[in-house]
Amino acid sequence: MRSFLGRFSNIFPHPIRLHHPTASDTHLEPPSKATGVPWLMPPPPFLRPPTFLPALSHSTKRGVSLRFLPLAITAFTTFFGSMSCKSGSSGRGAALSDGRGQGVAAASIHNAASYSQSDAGGSSSPIAPGRALCLNHSAGSDIGTIKRLIPALTHTARKGQMGRVGLLGGSADFTGAPFYAGMAGLKVGGDLCYIFTAEEASGPLKAYSPELMVTPVYSAKSLGVGFAGDLEGEEDGSSDAARSAEHKAKEKQVARMVQRVTPFFPKLHVLVVGPGLGRDPWIMEATRRILVEAKTHALPLVIDADGLWLVAHSPEILQDYPEGDDGGGVVVTPNLIEFARLQAGLTGASVAEATPPAVPFQHTDVIAVAKALGGKAGRVTVCLKGREDIVADRERWLVVTEEGARRRSGGLGDILAGTTGVLLHWSHLAMQEQAHGGAVKAERSERGSEGKGAQSGEESTCQIDPRDRVLWACAGASLIARRASRRAFEEHRRSMTAPDVLAHLGPVLEELSPTDIKEP
Repeated sequence: MRSFLGRFSNIFPHPIRLHHPTASDTHLEPPSKATGVPWLMPPPPFLRPPTFLPALSHSTKRGVSLRFLPLAITAFTTFFGSMSCKSGSSGRGAALSDGRGQGVAAASIHNAASYSQSDAGGSSSPIAPGRALCLNHSAGSDIGTIKRLIPALTHTARKGQMGRVGLLGGSADFTGAPFYAGMAGLKVGGDLCYIFTAEEASGPLKAYSPELMVTPVYSAKSLGVGFAGDLEGEEDGSSDAARSAEHKAKEKQVARMVQRVTPFFPKLHVLVVGPGLGRDPWIMEATRRILVEAKTHALPLVIDADGLWLVAHSPEILQDYPEGDDGGGVVVTPNLIEFARLQAGLTGASVAEATPPAVPFQHTDVIAVAKALGGKAGRVTVCLKGREDIVADRERWLVVTEEGARRRSGGLGDILAGTTGVLLHWSHLAMQEQAHGGAVKAERSERGSEGKGAQSGEESTCQIDPRDRVLWACAGASLIARRASRRAFEEHRRSMTAPDVLAHLGPVLEELSPTDIKEP
């Protein structure tokens, strides 16, 4: 009997064991002997079905896991039709990399003028002159600088002082994006959030949360905006008079939208533009006019998503955008494809057909786009989202290497946009405190689990260069969003979605800047 079973020892190499995954097992790898929850060992190869789930990696792009499903179904059908392991295994590990795994600055780079990188043609492009600020999760002084941007909570603070954020976004199709951006601003520590959106989206947004102050500023039905942003009613058979009347009616709707948003400008600290806005031409025109008005008020802006579509088609909107008293200027938060569109718009190429190059972006590209968008006198900061986030203005750049989640669920960019809006205002408060009081209060230097010993002393005396404060605000927002998404991923793995990340924003802020609840 033993000899008979011995013949199958190569098929069943291990007995059945009990395995318990540990808290540190975030890679979802097969458990080891030391681990727990009952697991059966894998069946023999000829009985093993193909693996259909794509591996999650930091280079995975949003939507890849879902688009992998048809391939998985095809492989599944092929396998059970022919019982061929080979056909099933061919579906494993589809190309999930976006080509950004290499080419970003490591945390040891300090001199931007000496850094260069080869492009597709093999040539070398030096970084534009300027100081490189590099952020790493282990760099205590960098963490200390970001902690300086987080204002202390006191009994003398007034409602709205920590941030009144406006958000122009949402549409009949997209209500989740403005919700995530607005709630991120509140969860990270902002006081008030005003959302300007379509009448069709205002009801759902109010139902999502009573904390969001939602103002409907246009009617998608009146503008003739159908689902997916299509224009309705402009048929070839319509008479010239009918088309002219319809055009005038929509012009009134656009003017009404602008008139409903701009009166809020004096009470806002920052305006976030784009999440869920849609790309309807009439909405884009209204948004363009709103940005022109914001420019006259020198209102700090954070532009993301569909707002970047508008900027790519009309980059002159941000030319010479004033810094104002807050000194925030404009922050744009593109991903790779949105960044490629911005480049195309600035060079006169086709925005709709723009695609990221096969080689990684160079920091010179980010600086060049920031310069071109800002014009001769404007201040535009670019936060390029990717494997590492690259933050750059017209002179300096910074790389955030904090590890994020390997899940690319929808809404993560919206969370970053809302967080950036609040941090942008906080950086202004930090500059005011620095100008009037110099170093941070002694008790603030002792806060936080990452600022000990020499790092605490450095935090208490370090002064933030006013030229760098927007860079640090963007870096802080990136750090917070990345760390929250990583914590959410460690807890939920493949089921992680944007609400899970929202739930971790508060704990991450508390780690960076613990609140003294015993303060008199």
